[in-house]
Amino acid sequence: MIDEVRQGTDIIDIVSDYVKLNPSGRHYKALSPFTQEKTPSFIVSPDKQIFKCFSSGKGGNVFTFIMEMEKVTFPEAVELLAKRAGIDVGKYREAMGKQEEKKDDSRHETLRWAARLFNTTLESDAGKKAYAYLTANRGLEAGTIRKFGLGYAPESWDFLLNAAAKDKIPVEHLTELGLLTRHRLKDSLYDTLRLRIIFPIMTIAGQVTGFGGRTLSSDPETPKYINSPESATFEKSKLLYGMHAAKDVIRKQETAILVEGYMDVIALHQAGFSNAVASCGTSLTRYQAKILKRYTSRVIFLYDGDNAGKKSMLAGIDILLAEGLTPWVVMLPGAEDPDSFIRTRGKEAFEQVLESEKSSFQDFQIRCYRDAGYMETPDLTSKAVSAMTKSIALITDPVQKEIYIEELSKKLDISRKTLQKVMATGSAEQQRHLKEPPTGNHDEPAPPSPVQNTPLSVSERTFLEALLESTFYGNEVLAFAASHEQMLRLSNHPAQTIFTHLVNRYRGIAGKTDQGIDIAAEISSIELPEARDLALDILFRLPVSETSRPNPAETAQHARRCLSHFLIAVKTIVLEPLQKEKAALLSKLSGGPVKSEEKTLFMRLHELNNQIRTMDQEVTGSINTILDA
Repeated sequence: MIDEVRQGTDIIDIVSDYVKLNPSGRHYKALSPFTQEKTPSFIVSPDKQIFKCFSSGKGGNVFTFIMEMEKVTFPEAVELLAKRAGIDVGKYREAMGKQEEKKDDSRHETLRWAARLFNTTLESDAGKKAYAYLTANRGLEAGTIRKFGLGYAPESWDFLLNAAAKDKIPVEHLTELGLLTRHRLKDSLYDTLRLRIIFPIMTIAGQVTGFGGRTLSSDPETPKYINSPESATFEKSKLLYGMHAAKDVIRKQETAILVEGYMDVIALHQAGFSNAVASCGTSLTRYQAKILKRYTSRVIFLYDGDNAGKKSMLAGIDILLAEGLTPWVVMLPGAEDPDSFIRTRGKEAFEQVLESEKSSFQDFQIRCYRDAGYMETPDLTSKAVSAMTKSIALITDPVQKEIYIEELSKKLDISRKTLQKVMATGSAEQQRHLKEPPTGNHDEPAPPSPVQNTPLSVSERTFLEALLESTFYGNEVLAFAASHEQMLRLSNHPAQTIFTHLVNRYRGIAGKTDQGIDIAAEISSIELPEARDLALDILFRLPVSETSRPNPAETAQHARRCLSHFLIAVKTIVLEPLQKEKAALLSKLSGGPVKSEEKTLFMRLHELNNQIRTMDQEVTGSINTILDA
């Protein structure tokens, strides 16, 4: 099953959902999704179906990537990719020894369980009123409700709690995820979400990561919307609602529509504007802008036209510009939001407004400052001009920057020279303001932990290079390594870990199959991070293509070359410790040792010379025998 999923999945397609890949020779490059960097160091190899992030040190195959991005376990990563590839995951569950009633011990499984429960409740008798609200009051169709997995949490203090007990869902998971709340005085648990329409919030891959809930209560003291609390699985600042359903359309249309609410996204998708997404109850963040940048360079703001909405768009403009995106703004007439506008006026009217009311970010800025009275006095005008030039300063493209300065000069009747001077004065301050403070979250690379071992030698690297490359041409080198494991000891700990892992893996398949091992998968399964990173670094630099196999004669030639390099490195590794000890003895003897030690040292030197000579003959004989075969 795992091999079937791997073979049915192209890592380029998967990674493209998370970062914007650009061709670079035989590889693809992108800015790291794990760190904040300006120069791309994230590389994907389509030939080897692996990735390597040189800024964070992370790397692996397509399963590893999904595990890193979605924060899921290996089995969950396999299931996600299987569903995407249209492969029946039932076979996989059975092969892994899972029973239908048995729940995976993970937070993500708990989230999926809760989402299914809320959705089932919405479509049951208990959810009739909520369903009628969505269809009759909000105009949603049954297909749209299913598409976004909407649900209902009934007005009960223990609905979720009782269902969890029945289905054997860990209560601690529900508490950690914010679905259950502990009463401080009574020290008891109760449902956090009650009498609310439930909006499952999903990752780009469609994995449930949290929930939003809209109240159906008429109590003015009840918050209209609440979201899941921040946790290891749910970070609002790094999510865009509806992105899992919108990403392909955004990429195709090269434009994203950014709205404020869940219902705005859903209404737009139902009306055919499937490139709409929303921030999850937060102002636009740099991380969300980076997500948009993976799919498009154009973003249309479609926020509410009140002061709060205008303020959010003014701030969001600078965030998008700083990430290399071009913002546009559409102001709907009156006090309507996209959801209410489409319901009252229809799709065609919305489409016309989307085109006729679209303005550049600069025109929007000027309009906002004029409406606020900032163009009436010199001191206020100066503040407005300073703010607008700071926005222009964030643009990285020099041609675009020049054009916007020219347009602003004409629109405000202020010389370009003056605007450029103002921009130069304020750009440094603006850049400092836009920098986000370190958060210490799990996406930031942790400082490398020191590993006490000998640095990797040239012979050890040559040894590993030949060993890894040889796996593309058969098991001959692995067979030799396995039969001589005791005499091969690498002083570098990660290198020894790689060697031991591959030898053990070979022993596991020897005699059972003629097929070689999947080296990318084996590297990704190495537990020691330093060893995994070293192996991936070596594999990335090897000129090997898995997709264009040479003919049998060339394969044999490549295999022989790998074996030759490997055996030469073996000879060096085997003899190196003895030669080092000999050099140390000679150094001590040349320093004039005490008489009592001199005889012992000479005897040891004689033994070493014999060992080196014997070992050299044995290894050379083995090498010649194998190469002559």
